[in-house]
Amino acid sequence: MVALGWGIGYLRVHRARVALEFRMARALVTSHADCGGASVPGLDDEVRAELRSDGVTRIEAASWLDAVRALGFVMGRDRGFHLDLLRRTAAGRLAEVWGRTALPVDVQHRRLGFGAAAKAAAGKLEAPERELLTAFADGVNAALASVPFESRFLSYRPGRWTVEDSLLIVLSMYHGLSWNEQSKRAEAVVRRAFPEDVASFFLPGGGGVPEELARFRGHGENLVEVGAAVAGSNCWVAGDQLACDPHLPLTMPNMLYEVDLAWPGGRVRGLATPGLPVVLTGTNGHLAWGVTNLSADVLDLVPAEETEDQIARIRVRGGQEAECRTVWTGSLPVSPEPLMGEPVALRWTGHDPRACDLKFQRLVHATSVAEGVRVLEDADGIALNVLMTDSAGATAHLATGLLPRRPGEGYLSGAERPGLLDPADGILVSANDSALPDEPFRIGYDTDPGFRARRIRSLLAGHDGDMRALQNDTSVELYEPYRDIAVGVLAGRDDIAAALLASWDGRSDVDSSAFAVLVRLREVLARRVLSPFFAPCRELEPRFRYAFRCVDRPLLAILRSGDPALVPDGLVEECVDQAVEGGAPRWGEVNQVGLDHPLAALVPWAAPLLGVAATAQPGALHAVRTCVPGFAAAGRSVLSPGGDASFEVPGGQSGHPLSVHFADRHEQWSSPVASVSRRHTECAYVLRPGERN
Repeated sequence: MVALGWGIGYLRVHRARVALEFRMARALVTSHADCGGASVPGLDDEVRAELRSDGVTRIEAASWLDAVRALGFVMGRDRGFHLDLLRRTAAGRLAEVWGRTALPVDVQHRRLGFGAAAKAAAGKLEAPERELLTAFADGVNAALASVPFESRFLSYRPGRWTVEDSLLIVLSMYHGLSWNEQSKRAEAVVRRAFPEDVASFFLPGGGGVPEELARFRGHGENLVEVGAAVAGSNCWVAGDQLACDPHLPLTMPNMLYEVDLAWPGGRVRGLATPGLPVVLTGTNGHLAWGVTNLSADVLDLVPAEETEDQIARIRVRGGQEAECRTVWTGSLPVSPEPLMGEPVALRWTGHDPRACDLKFQRLVHATSVAEGVRVLEDADGIALNVLMTDSAGATAHLATGLLPRRPGEGYLSGAERPGLLDPADGILVSANDSALPDEPFRIGYDTDPGFRARRIRSLLAGHDGDMRALQNDTSVELYEPYRDIAVGVLAGRDDIAAALLASWDGRSDVDSSAFAVLVRLREVLARRVLSPFFAPCRELEPRFRYAFRCVDRPLLAILRSGDPALVPDGLVEECVDQAVEGGAPRWGEVNQVGLDHPLAALVPWAAPLLGVAATAQPGALHAVRTCVPGFAAAGRSVLSPGGDASFEVPGGQSGHPLSVHFADRHEQWSSPVASVSRRHTECAYVLRPGERN
């Protein structure tokens, strides 16, 4: 009786939570399905599907487009809510199902105009790409006939998937790779605040310390940011292998999805973005390819003249509609934040329909590097580095995408975009650095400083073929100068910190206490040494922040100058002491990495069920093994052009928490030590042609 009374009392006090728990449990148990046949409208013939023990579904179809329809079905069944969440976010329609907490996200994306851009791009697609996206939509819609568990929990049914929805995914992905508005704002302020030589010193590509720099030192504080994660990747070709690991935000489900498709005369294995039937890194038995972020200069801030206001209504779950005001000058969105008191518009290549032409997808049918080069030279699309190698040993590294001609007007043709073919040493490396020629046209902006690329090259020079071990290398050369500064300051001190830093092995392993101190020291030095120089910038623009990836070049140049007018006596010592006083935790205590499901923001008590708990992880932003909280390799691939392929992903294929394939691959991904597991078929089924509604 006491227990019964306690239970009734709990229900009264926590009835809202109990109701949510019941709804969650009901949604989970009534929606789980990993396997089983179905009818897919649009199929021309039956498709055989085999669900393997790693959660990947191998698809065998009678044609390429039937394989794509089947992929749409399988991806929709595995990730239906994930697809809907991605398109709603890009279109600014998340609050319809999420509620008022999603309103700021919707307003931000409405101001970007992705909906209109996707519609315009859909109207310009060539036949192969339109057929591809239409076939994919057929499969997704067949899967969405069974409502995903998350949608059941939120009490809504996802709408039909369309060609425009896949293009929304393209635009959202490109935005994450290339939208550097804050850096462009900072550049504009720096150029107005300083003479040309001083401005160039602080900006990407700058040179040595200007003679007159000291007169600009003022009293700024906390105007510099370091340690921000920027979407990127590692990719390299050596021997007969290609290895890639895209660095993206970590989510549950994962931002990449493994595909395995076969049709008469063709097969492809690789990784694709959910919602988009395009293999970003893969192999087709003749050609292997992979991509990295080009860090291209594709965004400009331009004066906003003759503006026009547009008012839209945003539906909000459980509340009144919200008004969203956007401002445009012609087809360009105007930023809601003025720059130095003046309105600015945002000219981004992603708004041009050619940025979504998706001709990149034709690589899946290329049988040689030469053919791949022709495909990419004919394509525009989003700005990427593409590395390729074929069965004959040919290799290539090309800059692709719709790239502005700088200097000049318009865009570069495919033949004008830079590339490297068949280097003498047989090695190609791209790690978001300036690996391609920047003359006669400049393509990059604030590219990676190159520590990862140099480390990869040095390891490849004597590599033994273990590409996975190289992908998990934790060396961080970037921090060696800061170690030397700290050791110099602490020389002669008989304390633990001095010995700890002097003996640092140059790695970002979980047991390293020295590395955690050096990360903190770099942040402290950047803020305290550089911020005073940006006082004139803050006067011009109250929101000014210096957050360039090139921050270490001007910072170290000033520190090495030995000029007390630039670095007052005692400042470096204070910075070192401040970093050391914070203690010396193991890096693994600081670098705790997990996977969070978006639903956990609505129901935090369900986080253990919906995500993967954070654990200590080796790696850092400037290590080959890029791995920090919320950001890491969203997939690791080792491929051969002949068709051999291995993949690692941080979660699993399925988006359903009750599926054994929800998080089953996390352990392999998170461990630097390789493990071998044999794949087998869990079940086989047939997808049959169905009638269109």
